[in-house]
Amino acid sequence: MRFSKFAAGAAIGALCLLPAQAALAQGLTGKTVHIIVPYTAGGAGDVLARVLGQSISDSTGLQFVVEDKPGASSIVGSEHAARATPDGTTILLIENPFVLSAVLRPVHYDPVKTYDPICYLADTPAVIAVSNSSEYKTLADLLKAAKADPGKLSYGSTGPASTVHIVGELLKRDAGADLTYVPFPGSPPAVQAVMGGHVTALIANYSDLKAQIDAGGLRALAVPAAKRAESLPGVPTLDEQGFKSIEGAVWFGFVAPAGVPKEILAQFVSDFSAAIKVPEVKTKLAAQGLFPKVICGEEFRTFIGAQVDLYKTLTKEFDIKMQ
Repeated sequence: MRFSKFAAGAAIGALCLLPAQAALAQGLTGKTVHIIVPYTAGGAGDVLARVLGQSISDSTGLQFVVEDKPGASSIVGSEHAARATPDGTTILLIENPFVLSAVLRPVHYDPVKTYDPICYLADTPAVIAVSNSSEYKTLADLLKAAKADPGKLSYGSTGPASTVHIVGELLKRDAGADLTYVPFPGSPPAVQAVMGGHVTALIANYSDLKAQIDAGGLRALAVPAAKRAESLPGVPTLDEQGFKSIEGAVWFGFVAPAGVPKEILAQFVSDFSAAIKVPEVKTKLAAQGLFPKVICGEEFRTFIGAQVDLYKTLTKEFDIKMQ
């Protein structure tokens, strides 16, 4: 079983065929769409929502307002969107925590049934990294040392109960290496801990590490994926290094409260899937470590359901709980 992998085509289907301006006239003319981002301003999801919203506004005239509603690992914003009137004026940005929270906490939403899917639009790879001054030049060096002295070396990530935390536990299991897990409330303090020598290694989203990798402060050792990341062509995958069951990426998409008129959903699918392909948009997102990947409509719903099943299995196996 591969982690965070979904074998689905990127075909958007018939929903994408409806012209944006025609759909606009059928339900959202003169209205403003509120994009609920259940995270703090300035994060990758917030940037994605603003860049795409502006692009769609420029091309169709439809107005978007981004509302950041962080709290409780995305639960606050997700439940707010679930209560919204399903008329197309409220949509929700979702990431992996949207599913993980529903698996590990009592929430007032079902990630599959409470919302109508729009599109999975982008993702960012996870990266295993160390300080550039670290004695460990390769992942093999790190794992060899961890096996030689169990529990002495450590890895940090956001968490517990994050995608990158699960990647770390899968690596420990498959490598037979005992690395002490150190949770952090976000990537910035984890980066500082690694660069300060307080934690041996770090597993985080590329979007959170890009600046330090580019500046030479961090050395990327591996990407948990079946193929190399386009943004890190010189960094080997875990698959290349013998760990074929581990893949990890943070994905980003949009959903709407269940019951939104079909023509409005069709408009969103068409608008968002077109916006993510605009060269200027791709350039802005790449600067944030985000890369387009489009799965829309019911295919996206199926993907979300598969993520629920996957996280139920992995959090139970590793006894992962949210604090």
